[in-house]
Amino acid sequence: MSYKVVIVEDNPATVRSLVKTIRWDQLDCTVAATATDGESGRKTLLTCRPDILLTDIRMPRLNGLEMVEAVRQELPDCKVIIITGYDQFQYASQAIKLAAFDYLLKPIQNEEVERSIRRAVSTLNAQRQNDSTLEQAMDLKRRTHLLLLLTNDSQRGQGVSELLGEAGMDFQTYYIMMMQAPTGEVSMPGLLTRLEALYRELHISVVLLLLYDSIIAFVMRQDDGDAWREQAENAAADILHKTGLPLRIGVSSLGTSRHRIRQIYHQARQALWEIALNHDEGQLRFYQEEPSKQAGGRLAGLQSQVDRLVTNADLSDEYAEQAATVLAEQSGNQYSNLRALITLYSLELTKKYHCPHEEALESALCSTWFVSSGEDARHCLVRLSQAMRNAKDGDQSAKQSLLTRNALQYIRLHALEGLRLDDAAEKLCVSANYLSALIRKETGTTFHDHVLEAKMNVARTMLADPRILVEEVSRAVGYNNYVSFYNAFKRIEHMTPTEYRNLKVGL
Repeated sequence: MSYKVVIVEDNPATVRSLVKTIRWDQLDCTVAATATDGESGRKTLLTCRPDILLTDIRMPRLNGLEMVEAVRQELPDCKVIIITGYDQFQYASQAIKLAAFDYLLKPIQNEEVERSIRRAVSTLNAQRQNDSTLEQAMDLKRRTHLLLLLTNDSQRGQGVSELLGEAGMDFQTYYIMMMQAPTGEVSMPGLLTRLEALYRELHISVVLLLLYDSIIAFVMRQDDGDAWREQAENAAADILHKTGLPLRIGVSSLGTSRHRIRQIYHQARQALWEIALNHDEGQLRFYQEEPSKQAGGRLAGLQSQVDRLVTNADLSDEYAEQAATVLAEQSGNQYSNLRALITLYSLELTKKYHCPHEEALESALCSTWFVSSGEDARHCLVRLSQAMRNAKDGDQSAKQSLLTRNALQYIRLHALEGLRLDDAAEKLCVSANYLSALIRKETGTTFHDHVLEAKMNVARTMLADPRILVEEVSRAVGYNNYVSFYNAFKRIEHMTPTEYRNLKVGL
C-alpha cells in the first residue's frame, strides 16, 4: 500500500522539482496533492489526510509551522518534514514541539530528501505492523470475551461491563445474527472472511465468531431506535446476494442490557432452528416470542413430536435414551438439525419440570449446542436428566451455598485474566483460605481446577474456529507458554489441541 504525500511550498519551481525528480515509486509513496500557501495547505491536509508532509516555513497567509499546529490534532501520525532556508533556533524549537520528523535546510539535494522520506516510510511501516498486531490481539480478545458471555449465564455474572470494556466493545444496544450453511460443502473460514469484508462495506460494527456449523454476528449499535431491524434486513439481503449461498439467517430481538447477551443469543438460535427444521434455505427469520406452528408444515410436525416426547418424559435415563433415538431419526441424521431438536426438547423439558438452573444443569444445557451424532444425543440427554433430577430434588442447592455459586460464576467469567484465589476472595469479601475450603467442600474440586476447567471450556470452543491459530488460543486463555497449554489440554482431553480441532471440525 503506497503512502500519501502532500507538498506545501510557495515556490512553484521547488514544487515541480520535488514532484518530478524524486523517485516516489521506489519510495512506496505517491504525491496526492500540492499547495502554495499555508491556508490552502491546511485545507488540503484535512482533505487528503496524508501520511507524509513536506512543507516550507515562510509562506503567504499562514506559515508552515502554524499550518502544522492547526492540523496536528487531526493528523497525529503524519510525518512532517520541514524544508526551509532559515536556520533559526526559534523555528527548530517550534518544529520539535510539533513533533516534526525531520528538518532539512535549503539548498537540498534529492538524495537528502529521499533519505528522509525513506526513514519516514520505515517508521510508518513499523507503526502499521504494530497497529496490525495490536488490532489482531484486540480482535482475539473481543471474540474470547464474547464467547465467555455466550457460554455463561451473564445475567448473574459479575463484571460484564468490565469484560466488554477491556475488549473495546462500546455500544448502547445490540442484536445477534446467526448464519448457517445448509450443506457441508461451504468453507466456513472462507465465508467468515467474506462476511467480515461485507460488514465493513456496510459500516456495521460487528464481532464475528464461528461456533461449529454456525456463524455468530454480534452487531453493536449506538441507538435504541427501530432502524436496527432495517439494518439487519439489508445486511442479510446483501449477504445472501453477494455470497450467492443459500444461508439460513436467524436474528434476535434488540438487546439493551449487557447482562442478557446469552438470552439474546438463544433468541437468534431459536430463529435459526425454525428455518433449519423447516428445511428452508436462503431464508431470514426474526425471533418471535412464540415459535411458528404453521398447520401441516414440517416444523409443526417436528414441534408436535417434541411436545409428545416432553409430555411423556419421566426424567429416567432409559427415557432419555429413547427420546434421543427418536429425535435422531427425525433429524435425518443432519447434525445441525439434530442439535436444534435436542436443544428444543431440553428447553421444553426444563419448562415442564420448573427446575432451578443450577451449575450442573446449565452445563448440561450448554452441551446440547455441540451434539454431532446419535451417541452424543443420548449422552447429552442422559446427563440432562441426571442434572434435572438433582436440581429437582434440591441436591445441588443443598451442596452449594450462594457464596460458592457466586464464586463459580466469577471464575467462569474471569478465569482468562490470570485469576488468583486472592482476587476472587477480595471480590467476594471473604478470606482466601475460607473461600478455598468452602469451594472444595461443596464441589469436591479445588479453586485451581475450576479455573482450569473454565479456561479449557473456552479453548474447546475457540479450537472449532480454524481462523484462530492454536498458539493464539493458548495466549487467549492465559497461557504465555504454549507447552504449558498443550500439556494441560492433553491431560484433560486425552488428546492434543490439534487432534481435538481435527476431530471437531473434520479437517
